[in-house]
Amino acid sequence: MPAETVWQYRLDFSNLPQYNPDVSDLTRTQEGQAIRAGGTNGPGARYSFTMADPRNPGGGQPVELWIVDAVHPTMVAAGMKGGSEAYEEFVVLPQGEHACEATLMLWIILPDGLSDDLVAAASASGHAQIEKEMRLMKEVLEGAPGS
Repeated sequence: MPAETVWQYRLDFSNLPQYNPDVSDLTRTQEGQAIRAGGTNGPGARYSFTMADPRNPGGGQPVELWIVDAVHPTMVAAGMKGGSEAYEEFVVLPQGEHACEATLMLWIILPDGLSDDLVAAASASGHAQIEKEMRLMKEVLEGAPGS
């Protein structure tokens, strides 16, 4: 899959429910800066959605997400605020004309004073979420026509 295709897909967070089944009721609340090939999904674009909460089956938490930075066609950075605050960077490295390598890094801001067990659980949960999103995004993109 070309890096450009993967970058454009991740930059448009309207796609998030397609590769994150924990997301529902997604709305773009603000257009962002126009970026070459990325439309108005660039820095400043904002989204709101509900994230499923495993502690409350059938319920969820409201989340706000905004694009912090985007570099065509290699990086998308976003901030999030919901149950906790987080920052992510999605980096795409071209591997020839029709292939790429994508990496998603996530930083979660936790309150001071949490026990080591809770910090470890939050870390494990974040890691599992990243693995799931990346796997499902790849499946969606590879199943897309022309991929």
